[in-house]
Amino acid sequence: MRYYLGVDGGGSKTTALICDETGARISSFFAGGINYNAIGIDAARENLRAAVAGALGGRDIPLSSACIGCAALDGPADDALTERLCGGVIPCDHIILDSDVGVALAAMDSEGGAAIAICGTGSMAAGRDRDGRIIHTGGYGYLIGDEGSGFAVARQAVGAGLRCFDKSGPATMIKDRLFAFYNAESVPALLDTLYKTPFTPGTVAAFAPEVLRCAEEGDAVASSILKDQAKGFAETVKALLRKLPENAPLGLWGGMFQHHESYAALFSEYVKKDFPGCRVGLLPNPPEYGAVLAAMRTENKNG
Repeated sequence: MRYYLGVDGGGSKTTALICDETGARISSFFAGGINYNAIGIDAARENLRAAVAGALGGRDIPLSSACIGCAALDGPADDALTERLCGGVIPCDHIILDSDVGVALAAMDSEGGAAIAICGTGSMAAGRDRDGRIIHTGGYGYLIGDEGSGFAVARQAVGAGLRCFDKSGPATMIKDRLFAFYNAESVPALLDTLYKTPFTPGTVAAFAPEVLRCAEEGDAVASSILKDQAKGFAETVKALLRKLPENAPLGLWGGMFQHHESYAALFSEYVKKDFPGCRVGLLPNPPEYGAVLAAMRTENKNG
């Protein structure tokens, strides 16, 4: 029996999955994110090590091939980068390091054109055209992009909450939720938490579910933020769809879509305004399973 490792490494969470040659799932494990652009290569290696070790569970499972999807990449990595991130971490001789969108596209497990939109801590979109080429839009990182993401939603909401506190902006229940969420009794204490503790985009993005709850409870400011961010990411994805075959299916993934049905529906509505024939829904398989499929296919191609 042959065994394969697939890894989906995002900004906040990494999932490692081991399957046998029939595609049956053997074990899986979760660890911290491996976006080394945000947390550094050493921390990314340790999180990857923890995810793989957890999936192996101390068992001697001979891995034939492994594919790692990483949110820091926008395409396949070269041998030097693969060794830098994965060397000595994954007990396997044949390792493929690709982008997280690359393995998510593999999870579509469909022929011809297809697209995926990932919206978690960060955001990006990718599609496969008729010739099998992968095209990207978005994914420029939390400082200048990641529209629609948990980070972008939370960042805008933090600003709205503080403007409410200053009375320079409209009243919103976000203000009280903000101070409570970060256990801060004052603005200086809140800013200390956001700026002076070890910063990661995930620290800010963690507040996004509170924004969604505020919107569900009727807060106008929270609703406006979600509409603004969903529309912004929809524009990024529509730019991608215009480059793909007509009615290419669109798979959604990431915490903002998986755990918040109302946000996924809002985003889908914006997409379908221009692409009414597009089939939009959550991925049929999780990206880590797509990584397993990619590992299998590459091994078969190489004989």
